[in-house]
Amino acid sequence: MINFKNFTVDNGAIRDLSELMFLSTFNDPDLEVVCTTETGVYDGKKLGYIDSLGDVGKNASGCSPTYENINVTGIEKTWELGDYQIPLKICYDDLESTIAKYSLNTGTDRDEIIGTAYWNDIVIPLLTRAMKEMLWRIAWFGDKDAKNIADSGLLTAGVNKNLFTMADGFWKRLKAITTTNPHQLTTIAANTTKNSDTTPKITYKSQKDAIRGEGVAVGIVDSMLSDADSRIFDKPDHAIFMTNSLFKALRNDVKRLHNLQLELNMVTAGIQLSNYDGHPVVVCDIWDRMIKKYEDNGTSLNCPHRAVVTSASNLFIGTSDKDAIAKTDITFDHVTRLNHIFAASKIGTLVGEDELVQVAL
Repeated sequence: MINFKNFTVDNGAIRDLSELMFLSTFNDPDLEVVCTTETGVYDGKKLGYIDSLGDVGKNASGCSPTYENINVTGIEKTWELGDYQIPLKICYDDLESTIAKYSLNTGTDRDEIIGTAYWNDIVIPLLTRAMKEMLWRIAWFGDKDAKNIADSGLLTAGVNKNLFTMADGFWKRLKAITTTNPHQLTTIAANTTKNSDTTPKITYKSQKDAIRGEGVAVGIVDSMLSDADSRIFDKPDHAIFMTNSLFKALRNDVKRLHNLQLELNMVTAGIQLSNYDGHPVVVCDIWDRMIKKYEDNGTSLNCPHRAVVTSASNLFIGTSDKDAIAKTDITFDHVTRLNHIFAASKIGTLVGEDELVQVAL
């Protein structure tokens, strides 16, 4: 699970794993900040909304009026859950020639790694972090039809598509909504801006330079707020969720155009909160990191600047478990002498009311 080749084994090397320091890492925020977790969901379960009674009140017709039937309308969504699993194994032999050997058991128990310093101080913290990131990856970037760049898809070359194909995530669902209802899409031209040289093409630099142009970011956000269904703003948890790249451009724009500074507060690990025109702004830096990691074609990124105006209560991630993260089964096999980690569950996403999203891509 861990490559210790960069560490010296003997001659005064580190022997206590607690002396090892984790490289600077990002703290992945709680998914609940941007969506609502539904537990105990099963495949095919319905999520329903009552819409309206229809229009009432017509020109009076005197005595013996004509009565009409009550017609309550609504919408219904169906959960589609996909299976995921986390199967991992660790063999003592893989660690014998590394600095991890100093933390392991001896004698007959040497093969059992569970409970050792290596297990408690390194494996479990890294596993916890990886499972948290997994939820974000599936919830937002999941795609049952995911393909790599070489196969005319969006995934970075070398990225395993099976990390995404268990369920469709919010970005795929939001794109489907805006395809059906184009007025719910605010186009970010900076995502597809090309270089102005003799061989124009979209590059990392052209995408970055374009979003930083004067008035660009402010124009994007103002358009989103103007075009969004006004019912979105009635929700107490509504917000403008955006990538860090777009927020930085917006912050610079507001300073440049209005000589005002957008305040920025850390509300939880990995999530920053600001305010624009009276609306909360939630900065999701984890989106930027995943776009760079998973949707890079080698010369440019797939829509590096993104935003959604909606509420967390309108975006649902469902699981068949009692908790968002599946229970981890940890065992030591006395026959094979292998240490096993296994977790499995079902997962899926739903957008509650399609009309209550305004997407910028």
